[in-house]
Amino acid sequence: MIGTLLRDLQQPEYIHVLLNPLPVYGLLTGLIGLVLALILKSRRAQIATLTLVLISSASAWPVYEFGQQGYDRVLSMADADGQAWLDEHKERGEDLI
Repeated sequence: MIGTLLRDLQQPEYIHVLLNPLPVYGLLTGLIGLVLALILKSRRAQIATLTLVLISSASAWPVYEFGQQGYDRVLSMADADGQAWLDEHKERGEDLI
């Protein structure tokens, strides 16, 4: 089991899937926290949430890189509909990055 997990973590498409939610959920959490910190006028909370926004934003780069590395491999496994969806996913990622 551990061997399978370690093998999967060496494949970029698996790492992409694991990291993909970080920018979205992290930025959403940071935004909500920042609004609350501004309402409460808490300097510490503002710094903490801005740090969360920075880390979440920075996580978009490895998500993009691992997605690019795993693209060909996933494309070869997908059927025609899956390939069309994967191309759309790639275009959206490139636009957002």
